[in-house]
Amino acid sequence: MRLVPIVLVISALECMRGVTVSPACKCISYESSHTKVGYFTSPNFSQPYPDGIHCLLYTFVGEKDEMVELTLLEFDLQAPFHDSCDDAVTMYLDLKQPAVNEYTKPDAVLCGSIYNIPSVHYYSTKNILMFEFKSDDIRSNNTGFQGEFKFLKQDLFSTNGDLVSNTNCDYIIDSKGKLRRGKFFSPGYPSFNKMKSIHCKYTFAGSHNQRVKLYFKKVTLKGTESSCISSRDKILVHDGDSIESAVIAEYCDTESLVEVFSTGSNMLVQLFAKTIKSTEGFEASYEFIDDSIYPSSELSSTEPDREGGSTDLGSPSVVDCDRIIRSVNQAGQPTVSGNFTSPNYPNPYPANIQCRYTFIGKGRERVQIKFADFDLYHPTKESEECRCQCDLNARVTDKYSRSGDPEFSSSDTHPFCCVDVDIVEISTIINGESADVDDFCGKAESQMVMSSGAKLTVTFMSFGALNGATRDNRGFLGQYNFVTNFGIETGEMANDSACGFIYNSSVTKSGTFNSPNYPGRYPRNTECHFMFYGFPEEQVRIAFTYFDIEGIYPCLGNTESDYVEFSNFRASVDRKLPRYCGGNKPRVQISDGQFFRVTFKSNSMFDATGFDAKYQFIDVSNADETHAPSSSGRNKEKSRHKHNKGRSTTVQTPPSSAAGNINNQQASDSSAKTSGGGGSPSSTSSNGICLSCTCIFMCMQVSWCFFASSFIILAASIVVIDIVVSSRSSYRHVFLICSKLISIKKSYCSI
Repeated sequence: MRLVPIVLVISALECMRGVTVSPACKCISYESSHTKVGYFTSPNFSQPYPDGIHCLLYTFVGEKDEMVELTLLEFDLQAPFHDSCDDAVTMYLDLKQPAVNEYTKPDAVLCGSIYNIPSVHYYSTKNILMFEFKSDDIRSNNTGFQGEFKFLKQDLFSTNGDLVSNTNCDYIIDSKGKLRRGKFFSPGYPSFNKMKSIHCKYTFAGSHNQRVKLYFKKVTLKGTESSCISSRDKILVHDGDSIESAVIAEYCDTESLVEVFSTGSNMLVQLFAKTIKSTEGFEASYEFIDDSIYPSSELSSTEPDREGGSTDLGSPSVVDCDRIIRSVNQAGQPTVSGNFTSPNYPNPYPANIQCRYTFIGKGRERVQIKFADFDLYHPTKESEECRCQCDLNARVTDKYSRSGDPEFSSSDTHPFCCVDVDIVEISTIINGESADVDDFCGKAESQMVMSSGAKLTVTFMSFGALNGATRDNRGFLGQYNFVTNFGIETGEMANDSACGFIYNSSVTKSGTFNSPNYPGRYPRNTECHFMFYGFPEEQVRIAFTYFDIEGIYPCLGNTESDYVEFSNFRASVDRKLPRYCGGNKPRVQISDGQFFRVTFKSNSMFDATGFDAKYQFIDVSNADETHAPSSSGRNKEKSRHKHNKGRSTTVQTPPSSAAGNINNQQASDSSAKTSGGGGSPSSTSSNGICLSCTCIFMCMQVSWCFFASSFIILAASIVVIDIVVSSRSSYRHVFLICSKLISIKKSYCSI
């Protein structure tokens, strides 16, 4: 039965005891002293609302220790016209008293349909919430709105921890002083907050035999479609109690139901919010877990016995083959890698069984799976495809009833409806839900598979023998690895990024790098950064030997595309360099200066094989040296990239420790963008060359390798004229420069 609130239509002064938006305002008031839960509607709902409503105020007033929650169940107003709402609901969420006027700044203005508004949930920061409804004088058929209100206790969203003195939002959460589990929130959550220049720290301190488990139920930040490295609002999770501890997770947009495990007893969460836009923040829980406590069903591996024989698992009806494999065993020792097998391997496995192998890592760890031997029963010799041509809506009730799965529902469907196909399914957790990664059957050759987080599940299902046939297939031998490097074997891992790699010219002048898990499919919901640091007189050259990134050009967020992007700045988008995705392999990239960044980002939907690339640090200090064939190509590329006169070549050095200080990163980028470089006599001619050749070299981007020769001759002529006029250099020096330019085709079209 619905609770009907007490609705009072009275004068504005009686309702609000203060100044109104307009003297003509009418007010509808709801107070928690009458009811804690109720419903509200627009006039005449669900018929079209009247036109000419100049001001109708809805006021919700709770007790001092309460807050107001509004949930819009239906919403249908006139659509916005030129980004202006003539019919609108205007929300006021941050009020100290029930009073608004024309100077009160609204927190949200809503119009259009329920699909146009940013959220259906709105919360007051204190015990008062108000919103104004207005309509213009044009008659419409829109029905208005209906919603539910609740008065909630404010301590439902209080962080279970000790607030550090002289701070606004720094907390210490100790397993000794508080409960072993609790909740923590961003400031003001769940109300929309203007979190400008907020920096909060949540430090979790467990005992020596404990680990920390965090569960982010909901994260809503004002992220961009760019990578997290350029976002001003973000959450960093450190595997330790210091900002210098390695970052193991990073969130900058909207996430939900994400788990993070520490490798030790401490963990640090940093919240940075530097925008002036409204955002909810985050809601999360924590738990201190004893390493010494393991359920009896958890084993460190499921390998065959030492003599290589089979493990007797009994008859098919009583086979117990579910296994949980952690990166830390019962003795607290790391289990980095190992094997897992089908029952009875290498002898034939039983029919009518279902086995689940669950792998759980910690910290940065990802689970990597590959099958060394794979031989499952398949009904046809001609085809070993997992998918059969049959009714995809068929129920596989027999499989679950035989396995005794308590979660089985008669409405469950399975995409592989042919029950005579034995199969291995691999799934990972994305946004709190199980997502299928890959499937194998028959004698399929498997590629490496990697989890998107610290958890991965392998499910093996065998069904009844077809026409009474017996199985003689040996099953599978799988190999697992808990890796912290995402399958990227080159470079040095950075502490300030969950997946970051540093390449220093002081270590090696050239090498390779690749996407996570290459040549297997890259994991979803993954962002990796490759930072290249050269010496002051070097540039970075990148060329791709393989490229397969799921997406649709121009690889923007509205196309749900994965992408690779480039930047001459550490933590800023380089807008002159496009993104790449699909099969459109990037052309050779050459940095403006000594630093270059390559970023790879995948979403939660699809995946592909990824990329393999080469890098080279090119010394450009002496253009006259003939032993460096790529230097001339570099000079021309430098001219092509330098759109701004005198771009700074300030030395950027990689962080010696975890550069968790975002302010320093952005200051470095700001310096690189704004510092001047032109004006000296020595730089005049080179800047003139760049300006003269920019248009020509932009055209060469389209068809460089096909028409390079003719463009080079024209470019060389312009360079000669520019040098002679601006610097009056000797003809011998001009001839040398022109000779160098002619080698561009060779150095640019191949690596």
